[in-house]
Amino acid sequence: MSKKTFYSDADIEKAKKALSGLPDLTPQRKTQQDFLSAIRDDLIALVKTKGYTLTDIKETLKTAGYEISDRALRDIMRDAEKKKVIKKNRPPKQANSSVAENQ
Repeated sequence: MSKKTFYSDADIEKAKKALSGLPDLTPQRKTQQDFLSAIRDDLIALVKTKGYTLTDIKETLKTAGYEISDRALRDIMRDAEKKKVIKKNRPPKQANSSVAENQ
C-alpha cells in the first residue's frame, strides 16, 4: 500500500473502526516500578532473613530474563530501612480510654 497524501472521511471511519477493536492492554503492561513493587517484599525477605545479597538477587533476575539495575535494588532496600526507622521512632499508640482519662 502506498503512502497517502490525502485521506477521506471513509479512511477516517475505517481507521477508527480498526482502532476501536483493539483490546485494553493496561493490565498486561506493567512498568518496571510496578514490577519491583510487586516483588518488593520478597526481595527484602531474601536479603534480611535468608542471607542473599543484592548481587545474588540481580543475577537470579537476570537469569530469569529481567534486567534490574543495582540502583533500583538498593533503592528498595534503602526505602525499607527508612520505614523501619520511622516505625521505631514513632511513639506507641494509646487506647482511646486512656486518652480520655488523662484529659
